[in-house]
Amino acid sequence: MSEENSSEPVTTARQAGRVIRIALATALLLNTAGVVRAGLGMPSGPTRDLLLGVARPLDGFAGLLDLNRPRSSLDAMLGHPDSVTGDQQTHLEQDADRLQPPVQRPPAPDGAPGSPVAADPEPRLAPVGAEVRRATAADPLRILVTGDSLSDFDGQQLSRLVASEHLPAKVRVQARNGTGLTQPSVFDWSDEAAQDAADFDPDVVVMVLGANDGWPLEGHDVGSNAWNQEYARRVEAVSRDFIAGDPQRRVYWVGPPVPRSAPWIHIFARINDAVRAAVPEVPGLRYVDVADPTSDHGQYTDYLTDPAGHRVLARQHDGIHFSFAGSVFPARIVLTALRGEYTLG
Repeated sequence: MSEENSSEPVTTARQAGRVIRIALATALLLNTAGVVRAGLGMPSGPTRDLLLGVARPLDGFAGLLDLNRPRSSLDAMLGHPDSVTGDQQTHLEQDADRLQPPVQRPPAPDGAPGSPVAADPEPRLAPVGAEVRRATAADPLRILVTGDSLSDFDGQQLSRLVASEHLPAKVRVQARNGTGLTQPSVFDWSDEAAQDAADFDPDVVVMVLGANDGWPLEGHDVGSNAWNQEYARRVEAVSRDFIAGDPQRRVYWVGPPVPRSAPWIHIFARINDAVRAAVPEVPGLRYVDVADPTSDHGQYTDYLTDPAGHRVLARQHDGIHFSFAGSVFPARIVLTALRGEYTLG
């Protein structure tokens, strides 16, 4: 075999590798928004941080050069919400908009232009009854613990508490890491709530959310009064989506804990304010405050003391999440709230 023939496969492999790298780089630049969405949906950790650290600057660069337009055009042709341009509203934004106070119009003569017209009924909303059932071993309370990454350990610890006390309840934990209410184009909690209600038919939804909601809303600065009002409307909209179809269902919305540092101290406080503001608007919505009981007189603390007097390292290194051992504290608070409304056994 000649020297020329023996080097040919090496040259072909190099060329193929170069083509593959160019194709991957081109695909990445044409869909940087999708890569960011994928990164936000990954569990917290160095891989997620690395991916978002690369994808977010590329997404900004691609936006400047309008490289996302082909993907946006394809989404529009297929009827998908456009997360890049925001041309189409998500279901969460639509549901929240329906909760705007009605515009007061001057009365008009019957039959004249401007006369009142009966509005279409809202199929996603339902009234909530006053009575809840008694849970028994034969008919256990079905509890769905969901939300962002804050919900994962809380749900696992609630499940352990229920099992250790032999309570008539079934706990399902379904964390959706990296999600929130401020970026419904990335993950739409209205759609998720409606699907969860249909799939699991829970008696109670324990919603733990807020760790990823440091984004503007409707152009309003994070933590501003206007931002807070919009966040409260979204809490209300998602709660109604969970409750729709079962007037006995309850939503226990768990606000985020006191974080270690700014700007999250202010943001989390505003999120808790928004959930409190939404409660009177939805009969089946309950607010569960874990921030104050797991703080040191309103200030962040790494350690908490359990009922036996043991000091527990309750928070993770990020100063936001509870540790697994520390998650038993918010889980106990949730269980106490449930016992205030349900008879377990």
